[in-house]
Amino acid sequence: METTEFLGSVGLFKHLKEDALERLSSQLRLVYLPEGHMIRDTHRDTKPADGLYIIKSGVAKVTKPSQTWEAEAVLAILVKGDCFGEIGLIDGLPPSADVTAMEAMECYFLPRDAFLAALEANPEIALGMLPSLGTMVRSADQWIAQLL
Repeated sequence: METTEFLGSVGLFKHLKEDALERLSSQLRLVYLPEGHMIRDTHRDTKPADGLYIIKSGVAKVTKPSQTWEAEAVLAILVKGDCFGEIGLIDGLPPSADVTAMEAMECYFLPRDAFLAALEANPEIALGMLPSLGTMVRSADQWIAQLL
């Protein structure tokens, strides 16, 4: 029940009814990530995301490396209840940004097939994605503006 309640508090899933949350939470796997672990790596990862990560505890940073790999721009700081990997699940492309654990983290992991099946069965999940997509676009705009 604790997992279902937590899932219902996550923006991506807040529109779901209790039974849908229970079905979804039964497919989650809890993963532990040490401080400094690079979960998504634009340099190494050449395949699309294998699932969605939902932060239960800890902090991660989302960064975009420079063309020369000598510097990085911090695009976002993710905390409890934030998700990442959703873009790769939808577009089927490799990650467009790096995600690194800034401290030890616990994340719920939802495999790609389970996420896509849930999205098909519950189109309201797409509504939960809109705020984070808007934030991503604004961050990208600001990043581009700094380059000009």
